[in-house]
Amino acid sequence: MKYKQITSLCLCLTVLVFSRAAAAQQGEPSDITPAHPTHYFYTPTPYVNDPYSLVVGLHELSFSLPYRLQLQGSIFDNIGRLNVALKYGLLENLSVAAGLAHSLVHVGRGAHGIPDWASPRFGAFLCYGPILSESFELGLTPHTQLGDHISVGVDLGMKIIPNSFWAIILEVGSSLDATDERFYLNFDGGIRINPPSISFLHFDLGVDLEEFPLVDGVRPTVTVYFDILFGMVVN
Repeated sequence: MKYKQITSLCLCLTVLVFSRAAAAQQGEPSDITPAHPTHYFYTPTPYVNDPYSLVVGLHELSFSLPYRLQLQGSIFDNIGRLNVALKYGLLENLSVAAGLAHSLVHVGRGAHGIPDWASPRFGAFLCYGPILSESFELGLTPHTQLGDHISVGVDLGMKIIPNSFWAIILEVGSSLDATDERFYLNFDGGIRINPPSISFLHFDLGVDLEEFPLVDGVRPTVTVYFDILFGMVVN
């Protein structure tokens, strides 16, 4: 049942996305004020969206409230190791979040962050952006998860922006599990396309070297990363 519901949601999202895209490409006037994703691939951005910004995608479901608050969720995997969270923008380049550390669905044989077969945990992260410019973004994310396992780590996400049409995203994730005494790594990268004619849409495609422990005999597996995101300001 879970997969049927997810498939139905993805189908509805796809129909909405491409109907709006077709209207924009045919030159019809659009009353959509675009909003942008507040994550790279698996890592969060250091900032939150303006109030009443809605982002709908497979990896990010978010809605921004006044006073720099943002509700955040994920159907696939998680953002900052959190599957459902409340994010608060402390500064323009600094945010903090707390919530449920888990994953509903992961594409591939491995996992990212909390596996979908593991028990949910409490989690929190702090994201700092030492560099945020029109051509480059860098976010550092210390995080922790508390529950049947206790872990801490630091993730790094970066976005290289050659022009307004597309960007390169690269990430490195790390986590030390104090319960099983293993250190985990994750690497991923790809592109995000944001056509100016349909600026409320973002298309992500990349490759993910799935999270793996640094122990003898364990080899990382590779999977694909993909997403279609629709973002708009709703007021």
